[in-house]
Amino acid sequence: MKMIEHELKKINTSEMASTDGIEDELNEVSLTTNDEENRNIQSSRLLKNDELSSYQIPSKDHENTLPVFFAVALAVMGPLMFGFSLGFTSPISASLTGPDCTSPSSCPSGSLSLTSAQLSLFGSIINVGAMVGAAAGGHLTDQYGRRTALTLAALPFLAGYMLMAVAPSYALLVCGRVLTGVGVGIVSLACPIYIAEISPAKLRGMLGAANQLALTVGILLVYVCGLEALGLSWRGLACVGLVPPTVLLFAGIFYLPETPRWLCAASRVEEAAASLRRLRGRHADVDTELLEIQDTLSAVAGQPKASYKDLFVPGMRAQMLIVVGSMMLQQFSGVNAVVFYSANILRDAGVEQADIASLAVAGIQVVMTVVCCQLMDRAGRRALLLTSAGGMAASASLLATYFLCKQSLSPAVSMLVSVGSLMGYIIFFSLGLGAIPWVLMSEIFPAHTRGQASSLATFINWSCSFLVTEVFKSMMDTLTPAGAFMTYAFELLATVLFVFVLVPETKGRSLEQIEAYFLNKERVLQ
Repeated sequence: MKMIEHELKKINTSEMASTDGIEDELNEVSLTTNDEENRNIQSSRLLKNDELSSYQIPSKDHENTLPVFFAVALAVMGPLMFGFSLGFTSPISASLTGPDCTSPSSCPSGSLSLTSAQLSLFGSIINVGAMVGAAAGGHLTDQYGRRTALTLAALPFLAGYMLMAVAPSYALLVCGRVLTGVGVGIVSLACPIYIAEISPAKLRGMLGAANQLALTVGILLVYVCGLEALGLSWRGLACVGLVPPTVLLFAGIFYLPETPRWLCAASRVEEAAASLRRLRGRHADVDTELLEIQDTLSAVAGQPKASYKDLFVPGMRAQMLIVVGSMMLQQFSGVNAVVFYSANILRDAGVEQADIASLAVAGIQVVMTVVCCQLMDRAGRRALLLTSAGGMAASASLLATYFLCKQSLSPAVSMLVSVGSLMGYIIFFSLGLGAIPWVLMSEIFPAHTRGQASSLATFINWSCSFLVTEVFKSMMDTLTPAGAFMTYAFELLATVLFVFVLVPETKGRSLEQIEAYFLNKERVLQ
């Protein structure tokens, strides 16, 4: 019996060992299969260089676009104030350089009759405020959220226009202008990021261009309100400037949702899902988009907070080159110079009323920016940028030819060349180079560095704007108008080459796919 029991124990032990071996093999097969699946998933998320232009985003069932359109319409109150502030000095320059009131009871003690140098400083000092706002905006957007930064931007606008409306002295007038500049700097950074992060991929180009559209509408609004026929004083115009930031402030507090991507980065996933449902509609499938956002953010989970030196590491150099380069080329295109000189060009062509000339230029910008919005997600960013820069180069060359030969041209030909080249310049700028650098800024930076990188790019943009504004008169005196505009033409040809070689197409891609594209590109280059 003992021998039989001994044999039975050996058989049981052998069977258990065999079973354990089979389980171990099954576990190994399972682990191997899981590893393969994970690798396949990861590789599918990282697009190859040639896949970015061919991959299409699957449509989401039952997606409602009205909520995101409404959110963007409220958010662009910021860029509208951006444009209003940029154009503010043009219609009020005559009243600021003359007596600012008609009777002692209608104005504070002391006159604000400004010299031409004081008026020039009042106009350009907004760039300095914008640099400060851009530098602060990166911290605000990353630390407190895109919506919070956009809402807070309303405060310096309100303070600045209140101060200008009651300013008893030139010093306080300049302080108010600097404060509005701070608001401009924050808005020019926060609004493109906010719009990009709440927009569906298929609409992100069009909605992103709404930022530039609102800017041009703001310029047109201030020109219309500043018409002599309306009789508004410069103090009254400053009071008009209080309306849009008030709307933005209340919209930010009571309606605008925070962006799902920032909420996910802050580990507030349930709030991110709720935000997506608000933006895409109650019945939209938001799970796929939410998982895509979380997967992208998980790749950088545990990394320390990005600093400015992290913006120039190998994984960020391509994005920084594209965005900073496009921002600099936008400003060095000379668009500010052309707009500044437009009244003189049109006056030479026979248009005597400067306010009508300014309205014409602003109206064309609005119309062509609407066209840009419609084409952004159809033609794509690259095609519009190439067309825009090429058309501006041709227009700048025509302007240079006009200034060089205008004495020998007949009145009819002179009007045709001058007005045609000026309008062509504005049309082509509004078609691409005006809006797309801001769209690219909001699209191609990784989520964990988007605030800091956009802050630096915006700071550089405003620094270049200040530089171009300050050296324009010296360029005109030293190089003559013909030489100055021919210089702009060569710079625009360089812009065409820059876009053709370096700028990728991003239409129809999610922010996560664009990030994966650049990550894979850097790996190939290393």
